[in-house]
Amino acid sequence: MDEDDQRGRSGKPAWFTPGRLLAIFCATNLIVYLDRGLIASNGVNGSPRSEELPQGSGIQGEFGLTNTQDGFLATAFLVGLLLASPVFSESCKHTSAFRLIGAGMATWAAATAGCGLARGFWSLLLCRAAVGVGEASFVALAAPFIDDYAPPARKARWFAAFYLCIPVGFAAGYIFGGVVAGALGWRAAFLIESAAVLPFVAFCFISRPLHLAGSHDSGPDPSAPKSLRAVAAELGRDAAAVASHGAWRRMVGGYVLYTAVLGVYAFWGPKAGKAIYDMPGESADVIFGGVTVLTGVLGSLGGGAALDAAGATLANANLLCGVSNLVGLGFVLSAFCLARNFAAFIALFAAGELALFTLQAPVGAIGMWSVPPPLRPLAISLTTVAIHLLGDVPSPPLLGALQSALEAAAPPGGADAQWRVSMSLVSLLLAGSGAVFLHAARAARTAPDYRRGEERAAAAAAAEAHHLGGGGGGQPGHRRRGSAGSGGGGGGGSGALGYSEGVLGGSGLLVGSAGAAPGAGLLLGGGNGDRQPLLDPEEGSPGDSAGASPQPRRLT
Repeated sequence: MDEDDQRGRSGKPAWFTPGRLLAIFCATNLIVYLDRGLIASNGVNGSPRSEELPQGSGIQGEFGLTNTQDGFLATAFLVGLLLASPVFSESCKHTSAFRLIGAGMATWAAATAGCGLARGFWSLLLCRAAVGVGEASFVALAAPFIDDYAPPARKARWFAAFYLCIPVGFAAGYIFGGVVAGALGWRAAFLIESAAVLPFVAFCFISRPLHLAGSHDSGPDPSAPKSLRAVAAELGRDAAAVASHGAWRRMVGGYVLYTAVLGVYAFWGPKAGKAIYDMPGESADVIFGGVTVLTGVLGSLGGGAALDAAGATLANANLLCGVSNLVGLGFVLSAFCLARNFAAFIALFAAGELALFTLQAPVGAIGMWSVPPPLRPLAISLTTVAIHLLGDVPSPPLLGALQSALEAAAPPGGADAQWRVSMSLVSLLLAGSGAVFLHAARAARTAPDYRRGEERAAAAAAAEAHHLGGGGGGQPGHRRRGSAGSGGGGGGGSGALGYSEGVLGGSGLLVGSAGAAPGAGLLLGGGNGDRQPLLDPEEGSPGDSAGASPQPRRLT
């Protein structure tokens, strides 16, 4: 950790506690994703003018928008988000990340208010792009703050709590938009959400900023680039540095395929269910929305808890992502191919989504831990760009084209059955995603883990306590993971055998005792500081003392 990071961590603001930080960011994340659901809700988005409804309803009706123009509102938001995310990520190297979040969310508040005051299509389009720009600051920088300050032994569960706000906020936006638009009109919905985020904006500017590793907190930064060309050059160098990490590249590859499938489910799922089972459209919306919220919450929390319990390592995070993809694939294929009534379909589909949503916390952890701390915001931004541009942006129209082709070739009256075929085919991308993550789990055993040494040690100790039922020293005959000790000498280790940095920096397997938790720690040495803990071949001596230095020895 550099001197700036040490200063930042030693002087935390008076308002700060880790739990308070998580609560503030989760509440803000809910509001951010509420906007995404709100703009798509029937109450706010409305319907175009027609012979049956000459005035239309909502945004489409008031401004006389075609479906194409309406679609451009979502495109404008994504353009703003994807262009601004890397800018905020790079800017935090030269100014306070906490203040940047405040500036971005102030832009978000002004832009959402502008949506409520828009006079026509073009002003609304500009405001939606600005909403994306403002949201980019929070998307890029909030998760690294959680990574910095979450308790190491519960970090994956904290990521899960943060990311479960995505499906909950999105679904709440549907409900909020319908209720408020029905009572006060669609413009009021935007104005209310804008006002709701203003306390957070004021807090970011008035309170003492919290330090983010790699961020420049106060005063001018003499190292900041002075020209647009220099800024572009620095961004290019940092992007190349992020892409040089194989663990990050593999995560993005698997995540793109996963996101492409979920984008199809979100966009076409209700319509496919309506067509296959001849349901009313409103019922399909409500059922699919409810299933997504429930499985999103339970799956996200379950994935975080599972990763913490298994041991929060890169290898375990990738393994959990791979297994969740393959288990989810089995259920959703069964839903589309085998279910013959809606009750069986929705039960199998819900089980599949539950498995798929367990990926949320582990994949976020991989993105954080596979690059050095100063590169985390940019890594998150580049991940966001990749999964949207290559995943859920192209996949819905491609599925639509596939479905149209299948329907054209189907016999009369058989068009609806083609939804089973098209949705099953796109679901097979989950097999590719699972294969990528399983390969990444194997490769991660020798990939660098850029968390601080004490964080990796605490995560390993928490996993050990879970495996031993919370016991302190364990019983003879138990096989256990490397454990955290208090000793600091004996080969330059950090006192945490199983994650010691610098212990015999070459390759090879090391075994040693680790002070407070008697037992030997088996290390897979790769010479790069990331040694994933494996099961011990034997127990340590019961006589090991809490203050004893580790005594590593090489297995022959």
